[in-house]
Amino acid sequence: MRLIRIERRTFTAPAVFLADDGQRAEVDAYFADLTRPFGTEPHRVRSGQSYGEMARELLAAVAPAEPVDLLVLAFSIHDLWPGRATATYLSRLCPGTPLSFAVCDQGSAAPFTGLRIIRDYGAPRALLIVVEQATLPYDSTAPTPAEHRGVAMLFGAIGGPRVTGLRQHPAVAPEAVAGQADRDVTELAAGSDGVRVVRSDALAAAWTGHPDHTTVPAGQPTTGVWWHLADALTGSAGLVVAADYDPDLRYLCLAGIEVR
Repeated sequence: MRLIRIERRTFTAPAVFLADDGQRAEVDAYFADLTRPFGTEPHRVRSGQSYGEMARELLAAVAPAEPVDLLVLAFSIHDLWPGRATATYLSRLCPGTPLSFAVCDQGSAAPFTGLRIIRDYGAPRALLIVVEQATLPYDSTAPTPAEHRGVAMLFGAIGGPRVTGLRQHPAVAPEAVAGQADRDVTELAAGSDGVRVVRSDALAAAWTGHPDHTTVPAGQPTTGVWWHLADALTGSAGLVVAADYDPDLRYLCLAGIEVR
């Protein structure tokens, strides 16, 4: 697996489909039905994003002459068009009409699971799309992102930094995070000229110290690490480790990418 290209974008305008009164009314009715059993009323949907619209723009990571064999869409917070099979929709738009998967309900571990699917499937060319939108039309204790953001990563067998290792650990208690993360980085970095770690703010809170590591600012719990990974990969040769921890679900995930 080699990382051929990264495309990343921030989306400032509401989803286009929300401009249609009929579609917005259908979304309002859906969320009213969804929240009614919990004794709450949703907010009127006036802004927010559709992952189909966001990812459609991120497909700029794929040139027409680069047909994709596998597409994986990873997200944590749902979008505002719940009736769409988004991964299937994107397969139709993507060069190659690839087999597609959607990975959710894993918090910040979802993109790492997407990487694992790509690795295990062994597709000649694969696209991982990580998206998050910042609007929930109902009250929730879950932190919402600061912005609508998306990152698309195109992988292939030739060219670009190479993915050398992947670690995913479930049920890691906060007090065990630092020790496990240290062991994983040591294993992933074996034989490398040097190592740079890009970690989420949630991981930094449990894995203190290491001022040389890049800690991603808070506010983008799903895309943050991958957004800043693009900058880290433009540096000197050596291993770059993308690392994240979900304190609610207790998933600890790391991926090593070798820059030559």
